[in-house]
Amino acid sequence: MDGGCGGGGCGGGGRSGGRFGGGQADFRRTLRTAMAVSAALGAFLLIVAARTQAVALWAVALLALHHAASHGVSLATMGRSLEWRARLSLLQGVALALASVWVVVAAGRAVAGFEPPDAPLASLALLAAIGVSLAMATLLFAGRRGGLSARSIWLCARGDLLPQLGGMAGLAAVWILADPWPDAVVGALVAATLLPTAWGVARGALGVALPSAGASHRR
Repeated sequence: MDGGCGGGGCGGGGRSGGRFGGGQADFRRTLRTAMAVSAALGAFLLIVAARTQAVALWAVALLALHHAASHGVSLATMGRSLEWRARLSLLQGVALALASVWVVVAAGRAVAGFEPPDAPLASLALLAAIGVSLAMATLLFAGRRGGLSARSIWLCARGDLLPQLGGMAGLAAVWILADPWPDAVVGALVAATLLPTAWGVARGALGVALPSAGASHRR
């Protein structure tokens, strides 16, 4: 369940030995910072999405909250058994899948309702999110060649930029065309790309939990 950002291992695993700079304490601080920034960004985007009804904002907020959850799982399971991490990761995967499906449904409803989102306000929120992601990617740049866990944190920060820029493009098209479908399409695509991630997180968790359960039963 470690690895790159898209594989559901945004903070790396508790046993991956990810060192960042001065050691494990520095790596924990980096995880806490990344988790706090991602959680705050996700909450901010959710609030603005509720105000503007921009589907792209819902999707990008979900992406940020997924990163925050991944970092939180990594922090909570450092020094604990793989089975404990598997339980939390399974919960994370199921929640991500349900939220992604909800965003896709919201995209369909937005197109059916023919009600364009508040593109100017949503664009400002995404511009702020891009600034935060750029700042985080810059701050974490030194860790990109570190251990697998440290590198995955940097990949998460860097990887947020593409969906955020896609959301900006969709909102610009909404602004020009006065039609909700560009925003809805971008939001649905971002949410759809999270479904394989959710499946990967859940499958990896089950791969750890089921053999462990079988071994315990045999004992």
